[in-house]
Amino acid sequence: MRVVIHAVLTALLLTVQGCGQRNNEPPLKKGANEPPLKKEVYMFATMRLISKGGIGIINENLFIIAKSAKNELSLKDGRDWTGQAAEKRELVIVFQDRVLSPINLPKDFDLSKAVVVSFEGDIIRYFQFDTMEGGYYNRLKPD
Repeated sequence: MRVVIHAVLTALLLTVQGCGQRNNEPPLKKGANEPPLKKEVYMFATMRLISKGGIGIINENLFIIAKSAKNELSLKDGRDWTGQAAEKRELVIVFQDRVLSPINLPKDFDLSKAVVVSFEGDIIRYFQFDTMEGGYYNRLKPD
């Protein structure tokens, strides 16, 4: 009889698994019947990263120069891109190891293989579409 009771209790516990536990999933979009957004998708704008020696890493081929009087990026092959003064807002797209203006995109442009970098005064934000990751670095005062 004890075996039967234990089997019934075990089956009952397995069928109500998760009841009473808090669901940490983000909520659905209002009025949507879609699965919840992943935490990483809506957190990138608030993910603060720390630059090392004034260099912020986006990926193994692209770096932000956070300690500069200008908007600057560095590519792994040693080429640097310099934009406007640090006080000026500027948006660039890095695609196929080239830094492009959003106005002049090539015909073979594919956003899923691009990185968007936004220079916003004291903050430099980025988003990589191939990995769906992003964050921001604080700009440092040049020496």
